[in-house]
Amino acid sequence: MGTLIAGTAAAQDEYDGPLARPAPMVPPAAVPAPTSRPTFATRLPDAPPPAPGTQLPFLFINQERLLTDSKAGQAILAEEDRQRDALRSEARSLDRSFEEEERSLTERRLTLPPEEFRDLSDAFDARVVQARRDQDSRAAQLAQEFDQRRRQFYAQVAPVLVQLMDRYGARAVFDEGSVLLADQSLNITQAVIAEIDARAPVAPAHEEPAPAAPAVPPAGEQGGN
Repeated sequence: MGTLIAGTAAAQDEYDGPLARPAPMVPPAAVPAPTSRPTFATRLPDAPPPAPGTQLPFLFINQERLLTDSKAGQAILAEEDRQRDALRSEARSLDRSFEEEERSLTERRLTLPPEEFRDLSDAFDARVVQARRDQDSRAAQLAQEFDQRRRQFYAQVAPVLVQLMDRYGARAVFDEGSVLLADQSLNITQAVIAEIDARAPVAPAHEEPAPAAPAVPPAGEQGGN
C-alpha cells in the first residue's frame, strides 16, 4: 500500500482520515440555523398582547419566532432541511463509492505494473479532491440560497410590522435581542405571527433535488487490468 499512501497523502490530509471521507463535505456553517440570544426581556413573564387601539410608544418582537412559529417560516425551514439532507445523502453515496474503489485498487496493486498502479492511484486522488471541492461549492451555494430565502421572508413581514405600528400608534419596533428590559405587553410577536398566517403567504416552491454526482466507476473500468 506504499505507493497508494504516497500518492494520496494530500487527499488524506484534506479529509483528516482515510481516503474519501465526503461526510464532512457539508460544513455545518453552510446550514444556517436560527440562534437564540437570552435577554432580560425573554425572562419576563408573558403578557397578553396590547389591545387594538392602545397607544404605545414602541413595540418589540422576537424575529426568530416569526420564522420558526409561522406557517410560512416553518415551510422555509422544512425546505432547508430537505435540501440539506439531499446534499448529505449524496456525500455519503460518494463516500461509499470511493471506499469501494480504494479497496479495489489495493487488491489490484500486486497484479499491476508499478507505473500503471501509480497512474491509477494519482487519478483516484484527483477525483477525490475534486469531489470534495464540488461538494464544498454546492454547500456554499446552498447557504446563500438559505440566506436569500430568509431575507425574502422578512421582507414580506415588513408590511405587517408597519400595519401593527399604525394600529398601536408606535414610533418604532425593536428586536427582542436589542431590548434590555421591557414590559412583555409591548411584545407583539404572537400578533405578527397571527397576521402572517392570516395572510397565508405562498410557501416556497419545492425545488428539484440537486443533480446527483456522476457515479464513480469501479477501478476495473478505469483503465489497466
